[in-house]
Amino acid sequence: MTDECITIESDLSELDEDMEELAAPEFTCHCCYDVLVDPTTLNCGHSFCRHCLAEWLHSSQRNKCPECRERWQGFPRINILLRDAVEKTFPAKISRRRRALQSDKRFHYFIQIFQQYGQVLKQQIPVSEGLQEAIQTSFCSGVIMALIFMGVVLLRYHWMSADSDILVQRPINRWKPHDVILWVEHLGPWTNQYREMFQRAQINGSLLAHLRDEDLSAAPFNVNNPSHRQVILEEIQKIKELKVKQPQNLWEYKAANLGKSLFLQFGLREFPRLTFLYLYLFDYEETFLPFIHTCCPARITKAMEDIPPDNMLQEPSQHQWVNFRLKVCLMPYLLLIDFAWQWLSVHYWISWIVIGNAMVMTVMEYIYVWTLWRRRQMSTLPKMILQKTFNMFFVVLLWPLMPQFFCDFEFYCGLFFSSFIYIGVRKSFFNLA
Repeated sequence: MTDECITIESDLSELDEDMEELAAPEFTCHCCYDVLVDPTTLNCGHSFCRHCLAEWLHSSQRNKCPECRERWQGFPRINILLRDAVEKTFPAKISRRRRALQSDKRFHYFIQIFQQYGQVLKQQIPVSEGLQEAIQTSFCSGVIMALIFMGVVLLRYHWMSADSDILVQRPINRWKPHDVILWVEHLGPWTNQYREMFQRAQINGSLLAHLRDEDLSAAPFNVNNPSHRQVILEEIQKIKELKVKQPQNLWEYKAANLGKSLFLQFGLREFPRLTFLYLYLFDYEETFLPFIHTCCPARITKAMEDIPPDNMLQEPSQHQWVNFRLKVCLMPYLLLIDFAWQWLSVHYWISWIVIGNAMVMTVMEYIYVWTLWRRRQMSTLPKMILQKTFNMFFVVLLWPLMPQFFCDFEFYCGLFFSSFIYIGVRKSFFNLA
């Protein structure tokens, strides 16, 4: 009889050991990878040792789950049912761990900090989740309405100025009399005195291209100022060389170079360093040189004061190259700020919007890189760059097939809301930070 009891007891002990091995993963803290002590369950359903959760809150300064990064609400409490189950299943391990923790000064420190955190939460005015949702929804609706209103205003302005876009697309020999008058107005405020004279003359683009100095000085134009006649003839010569009117503002440049505008807008927002490298290698004279001379102007000496501005767009000096390379490596969006600053006299509000977006993207870029480095994910950068490069070429190659309204919408959204797009694309990544 005694032998049978001993056999049964040994079988039961082996069964208990097997149950412990099977149940161990279910009662393991994913911070210390040991049996749970005072298990605390968060809103997401994950449970951790209370002192592990306190240490995590102290080190990360974030009330997010250490495993899934979901934000918890309120002050986490001990899961009594789970605690009793763990203590019944692993009494020896729990006793051993409690003795070790009681002798650890760091344990008492983290628990004390955690309790102070709970007391601070109790003193705060609780806000219901429904109210928080309503506040967020109202804010988002307000932002969307403001963006829609701004988009309508900008599109209306674009439609009102659509005639000026035609001049950069239509050859001069196809200009009509009202196109010639519009071109005269775009030369500057000083041409207001000659507007009626050109309107009375009713000349088209072909006649405009054959005007000479004596024609401008005679009736019906009567341009008696020699410097004014010289400027008009120089502008006519430029149009004859280019076949169309040279773009003089952002809207005209977009109308003449829609594909390049979309490319520059997307590239300078997503990966400005590679975009500047592309411009240097494949678009040096037409785009890169004017850009670097605008953002990093050369030092004007006394010997250079009498040189005409057109002759100064030569090879950048060593000082300009050093300035440009430092900005490209450290703060590429600062170049956009410098460029927009030079255009304040032409596009005042647009330039300030571009400057604000560039400042936001500069800060967000540093946060993005710091987050990648902290999470040890810097190796994922090449893959992200390749993916965005594919998206860029997809947009640039297919833009001729897209409707004009869609291209305009894409351009204006990227121009005015680039910082919102930059943050929105990376929102999921920052939420995991």
